[in-house]
Amino acid sequence: MDRLRLALALLLAFIACTGVAILLSGLRPVGDPGMAPWAVQVVGYLCGLAAAVLLLTPSGRPDAPDRRIGLLLLPALLALVLLDALTAATDTGGANIGAGFARLVLLVVIAVATVRVARAVAAERRPR
Repeated sequence: MDRLRLALALLLAFIACTGVAILLSGLRPVGDPGMAPWAVQVVGYLCGLAAAVLLLTPSGRPDAPDRRIGLLLLPALLALVLLDALTAATDTGGANIGAGFARLVLLVVIAVATVRVARAVAAERRPR
């Protein structure tokens, strides 16, 4: 499996883990979310960060779009990790609309990066 396909698989694992974490936190009572959503999200963050690092490694092709995608993906993931850590540390029990909006924007950035990686994988598969 080449680098782009592995990065795409890791990004899809991040998306799946994020979805499962959201689902698990929605099934739990608000006052006691438990550790399961956080643990699943940490696994997702590790997958996403591994994909970003993988995309940042040199590919040997000067025209490869993967470094630009990695440069978009890594700060978004690090900001998302920092945002989740700060909201978990300062959780007052109520809704934090600003943090929720920032999380949504960062997830959209990661989704755009995932689509770009998928397009790059599809472009590599096309006969030339």
